[in-house]
Amino acid sequence: MITRGLLVASQFDHTVREYDRTTGAFVRVAASALGDPLGVVIGLDGNLLVSDGQTNQVKRYDSGTGAFIDVFASTNLAGPTGMTIHQGVLYVTNSNPPQGVQKFDATTGVNTGNFVPSLAYPSPRDVKVNPANNRLYVLYYNAATVETFDLTTMASFGLLMPAGSPIGSGGLYTPSAMAFGPDGNLYISGGTFGGNLGVRRYNPTTGAFIDFFANTGSDLYSPIGITFGPDNNLYVATSAFANVMRFNYPTGTFMDFFVPNGGGGLTAPFHLTFGVGPSSVLTYTLHRDCLHDAHDPGMHWQIEGGKVLENGKHVANYSSVKRVSCGTTEQNTAQLWVTLFFLGGKPPENITLHGAHDFHSGGEIGSVSAASSAFSAQIGKQFKRVANTLTIG
Repeated sequence: MITRGLLVASQFDHTVREYDRTTGAFVRVAASALGDPLGVVIGLDGNLLVSDGQTNQVKRYDSGTGAFIDVFASTNLAGPTGMTIHQGVLYVTNSNPPQGVQKFDATTGVNTGNFVPSLAYPSPRDVKVNPANNRLYVLYYNAATVETFDLTTMASFGLLMPAGSPIGSGGLYTPSAMAFGPDGNLYISGGTFGGNLGVRRYNPTTGAFIDFFANTGSDLYSPIGITFGPDNNLYVATSAFANVMRFNYPTGTFMDFFVPNGGGGLTAPFHLTFGVGPSSVLTYTLHRDCLHDAHDPGMHWQIEGGKVLENGKHVANYSSVKRVSCGTTEQNTAQLWVTLFFLGGKPPENITLHGAHDFHSGGEIGSVSAASSAFSAQIGKQFKRVANTLTIG
């Protein structure tokens, strides 16, 4: 199973928790036994990478089972927090000395250099690459500003806005996270108590303050991690009551508590991100482990089962049932239903297919008749099986 929901670092219980990307319902614990989980990204191999501020490591977890795989990166890390991946490179902020951003090969985890702040002890908390100008943006908690860098030379272009003393541009204070919005502008969480906590919007080229885009509305809802969702709306993780608030894009109007206070066991959330969304076409390889025939007065059944592979990785198991009766023999076909049981959940996420099996060609066609929440978007889509290849959508 590929992680498809909203992933939120949950500090006090040392986990990363996953929530349904559409409803916000708790799905599962996606990673556990962490020291201090802070940053969360999806690696190039589809597995989960988590920055652990206590052990000074980036740890890798299986996206299907949530099992710990290995320490993916650790060289020169000290208080790692925000992370991002761009063109095969993993960038990780160091909030402790040596402060700045460490650069790693996103396939091997080998350290390939670092970006050095122009300010003393700015406490970097987040890092992003602006796709519009291909520059690295580093958010400074202590200085309430952003520094930009050349990705190739690692030289600084300077501060995007003046450093705060202590309050920065547009009322920015102790910022923790940033994101580029659908409009290409830069959004930063932070602010002061007294109704000024929330997310501010800035021009990514000039650093000019645009507006106070989203107000979290309470001093108890201090904004930490932010991300834009697949619906283009803004998702904000807040401390104290441990929730994820959702704000409309483009208006900035509060919509709902997407994850309610402490929802699914969430504690002290930090960074958050969405996993890989359902693609328009799912393609699987079926590896048959068993095939049995059973006869009864109504003719016979054929029962098949085995493993489901996605890009060579075992992601699910399947059970296929074919029913031959007096209504199917003339066309040498069978009623067919197949269920895919994805690894990782108890009970497992699943997809059920209904259709027809042709005994002449061995081909199968039909549609998705039912699915659990993680795959509900597939209901009603057509499927086709040719030999061992199953496509849905």
